[in-house]
Amino acid sequence: MKCFSELIKYIDNQQWRLNCSSFDSDCISNGDLIYIKEEGCNEILFAPLLYKRDSLILAEENIEFINNLIYNKVKSFNSDCKTDIGKIVNIKPITYGNRSVIYEIFNEYNNKYLLKVMKRLEIDNIEDKVIKYLTNAGYRNIPRYYCSIRYKDYYYGLITEIIEGEPAATYYINSAVRFIKKLGNYESIGNNIGISLANLHNILKECREDFCYTEVVSEKVLESWMNRIQYREKWIKNNLDNLQYQEDRNMAIEALDSIDEMLNIIRPNLKNLIGKNLMRIHGDLHLYQILVSDKNIYFTDFEGEPYKFPGNKLEKEMPERDLAALIRSIDYTAIMALQLIYGSSVKDSLDLLNNDILEWEYNSSTQILNEYIKTISEPIRENMDQLDISLSFWLLERATYETVYEIIAKTGYHTIPMNALIRMKEGKDKFFKT
Repeated sequence: MKCFSELIKYIDNQQWRLNCSSFDSDCISNGDLIYIKEEGCNEILFAPLLYKRDSLILAEENIEFINNLIYNKVKSFNSDCKTDIGKIVNIKPITYGNRSVIYEIFNEYNNKYLLKVMKRLEIDNIEDKVIKYLTNAGYRNIPRYYCSIRYKDYYYGLITEIIEGEPAATYYINSAVRFIKKLGNYESIGNNIGISLANLHNILKECREDFCYTEVVSEKVLESWMNRIQYREKWIKNNLDNLQYQEDRNMAIEALDSIDEMLNIIRPNLKNLIGKNLMRIHGDLHLYQILVSDKNIYFTDFEGEPYKFPGNKLEKEMPERDLAALIRSIDYTAIMALQLIYGSSVKDSLDLLNNDILEWEYNSSTQILNEYIKTISEPIRENMDQLDISLSFWLLERATYETVYEIIAKTGYHTIPMNALIRMKEGKDKFFKT
């Protein structure tokens, strides 16, 4: 049925709304329960809502609904909660994100769990399967899997252990602040990240399930990677007018020229990657996806890049792609540190990014990389004998993704990856080698 205006207005006021100029809406009513679905911008928004006391609420924030959901009493939903987590008696929102909502849920014995509810229907989102596999394999650097909920064939919800900790990004921002202010070294966690990531990849490399078995780089795979970047180039060109400032548009044009130039240089070298192994990796490993608790590292959010199109989250990747994402994330933390110190805008902070700070970025990234290389299994290490080529390519690829993501999500950080692309072309990124 057609969604009435009150429903549309409710969704438009949510953090996880579609960032689209136009989309199609559809609503299905079942008593007090309403399923709303919106389609646009290559995405499908889905949210069950409830009418309570003449007002709309998210259905999962109702205790009766969430218990029915967990124990398979809601039509079209399926839960694998074989581990008895008891009756849920309290629900507390933690984060309303761009694509999901995170809750603390408590059972009758006051045991606490984390509940993640997706606000997008994505057939290629297999976060629940990855977390379940890693838990069963004995990998400890993730929140422990308890159960998941699916809506038809789509991943809808995930219940895991709660990890109390700080994002790794906080450590790197503080480290950059101390470096810039010449206050001495900040406690390093790079070694732990490198070791923990290597162990993650080691376990995923051994996976033989349908979503994670090893594949091989071919000419067709290389072409799909190139198409991915070229699609993003075209998308950025088509959305230049959506950038508010002419200065940003000028930087975007320069970044696009840089992409073209680097692709022409790196394309012939990619043939050296044919025959290399592809595997399941984290897929979106920035420093806010890593929690630090009692000096232990925990990787979270295995749903992959939100705007990976035209790529698919089910695609296997080279492990170097996770390394590239971390290196790029360290670049972000340097800019955030400059903003924190000087109270400056992103653009003004980029102007303050000098060679000394870039050297801090390089050294911080190298610490992770060195420990990673020492810890990975021999099959993965042998597969990385063209690291200069593969890491350079994935740094370029990741920066193009970041540019698209930041523009769509309207974070205000789009000039950070644009600036990085220009630096790569100018030879100012030590990891980008041609």
